[in-house]
Order: sequence, then C-alpha cells, then structure tokens
Amino acid sequence: MKALPKRLLPLTLFGIAVTSLFSVRPAQAYTVTLAQMGSNIVATGSGAINLTGLSFIENGSIGPGINPHVAVIVTGPTASGATYNGFTGPTAFGNGVLELPNTSNGDLVGISNRSTPFPFLLVPQGYLSNTALSDSMTLTTQPSPASV
Repeated sequence: MKALPKRLLPLTLFGIAVTSLFSVRPAQAYTVTLAQMGSNIVATGSGAINLTGLSFIENGSIGPGINPHVAVIVTGPTASGATYNGFTGPTAFGNGVLELPNTSNGDLVGISNRSTPFPFLLVPQGYLSNTALSDSMTLTTQPSPASV
C-alpha cells in the first residue's frame, strides 16, 4: 500500500473541517417530562416539532391539562393554537381522568390520540416547523374527599 503524499493529508483534514461547518444538525424532538415534586406533578416540555407530512386541521383556543386514560396532554397557557393530524401514537399512557393545572406557562403544545373528535397535534398558531418550543405546567395533587 502506498503512503499518501504529505501535502494531501493537510488538504484532506482542511476539507473535513470545512465540510463540518456546513453540516445540518437535526432538530431536537419535542419531549414532555412528568415529574413528582413534593405533592405536585410538574410537566416540562422542550424541543422542536417537525410538521412535515402532517395535515393542518384548524386553528382554535385550548387550555392546558392532562388525561392519561385517553392519551391527552396539553402544556403551556390557554392560547390560540393550530391542530394537525397524520400521526400515530399511544391511545393511553396511564390511568386517571382529566386534570387541569394550577399554573402553566410557555408555548402551547399538545397531543391527543383519541378518535373523538379526532387525533391531533397542537402547536402555537403561526408555528414554524422545527422551531424551539418550551413550556411547563404544575398540577397540585390533593387527596379526594372520599379518601380523607
């Protein structure tokens, strides 16, 4: 095997360095993390959503909340959002009923995979695909009157 000429090695390294400057980094996926903090449940969302391949449904106003039994979670404030469909996901992610947060802030983001009225992905109205999103909501958990 013949060794590379000494002048070719620096040019190759230079080419690799320049090419790396123009490489495209993929957008971070949007993720919601649920954590128990004392007697509260905190949902924190961050990342970006790629809307490519999804179909716009409608604009509308919706508020935050979680219903794990029917796979619904909406984080952020009550605001105008745009709904999309054309995805698949879980039909449930736990037991429970609709819970509304005590506090919420950031960007309005949500997902529902229930069939009624339709599965939807919710983003802020006017959202540009692959733009960073960030939000949170806090649910104060208290014992139900029947368990006191």
